[in-house]
Formats: sequence, structure tokens, C-alpha cells
Amino acid sequence: MDEVVRHFFDKFPDLKGNQAVETFIRMPEHREVIEEYLRNPIENNRLALDQTFKAYYFDVRFTSYVSTSLYFQSVNFDKRARRFAGRNALTLDQPIGDGEGTTFKDQIADPNGEYFLKEDNLEACVEDEKLIKALATLTDRQRRILNLAYFKQWSDTAIANEFDVTQQSISKSHRTALMKLKNEMTKGE
Repeated sequence: MDEVVRHFFDKFPDLKGNQAVETFIRMPEHREVIEEYLRNPIENNRLALDQTFKAYYFDVRFTSYVSTSLYFQSVNFDKRARRFAGRNALTLDQPIGDGEGTTFKDQIADPNGEYFLKEDNLEACVEDEKLIKALATLTDRQRRILNLAYFKQWSDTAIANEFDVTQQSISKSHRTALMKLKNEMTKGE
């Protein structure tokens, strides 16, 4: 213990053991105010020491308050997050509805799986009468291009290779077929 600290506790023995005071005394930035008061204990020096300690103690208390608040906020946040997760648990194996059978997991599509239809062309899959009539107005080539593009999901380049024509020719026929379908579907509206 250095001389200033010893002299301070000789003058104020009841403050010995107070952690806030001991920490305050050992901080170099407070040293000058403490030494000035111990050398010359007049009212102005006492007030300066008192103000310095009050500012220091406010900082300690404020830091403690903020730390405690943050701790309890994080605990409460964790509780809320756990409560929310408990109430909104995703149970994919849970049956849909009251009965057994289909589960939520069964409803998830397999992105790598293939979709098979019994029909092998667009006309067989369409149920809308207006669209069936609109498809009938297309040429055989246009219907075949649409079947390959939408039913078999071929690219325009693959379709062009199948027809042994350019990709631009297929794109133009594809666009023309779609415009024809659109015009037929909107006719009379």
C-alpha cells in the first residue's frame, strides 16, 4: 500500500474495506485530487474530492445498472424465444387433421423427383373448355412445340434440334402460338 492510500485510510478509517472507495483511491486520474485534499484539507478541496468521487460512483452504479439490465433482458429474450419455439414447434411427422395417414412431411415436394402424368400431351391435361378450343386453333407444329416446351419442359434449343431448325424459328413459333392462345382466350370479353 503506498503512502497516499495509507494516509487517506488513517484519516478515514471507517472507509477501509469499502471496495468502491478503495478502487477510487487506486485510480491514477483521482490521485491529484486526493493528494491535494490530504495536503490541504480546506472546504474547496473537500468539495472537489467529493464531486470527483460522486462522478466516479455514478459511473460505477450506472455501468452496474446497464450490465444488470442487459443480463436480464437477454434472459427474458431467451425465455420468450424458447416459449415461442415451444408453442410453434414444427412437427413434420404430425398427422394432418384428426385422422391418421398423411403427414406434413408427405406434403413437401421433392425438388429432385419427377412428376409423371398419365396423359402425354397438353390437350389431355386441360379441363377449361375455352382453352381446349383455343388449342384447337393452333397448327400441329405449334401444338407440338407447346407440348415439348411445357409438358416435357424442353428448352427452345432442344426443340429446335428435334425439328432440325434454328432456335430463333422455334422461339418465334412459340411466341406466335402463345399470342394466338391469348387472343382466343380474351375474345368476347
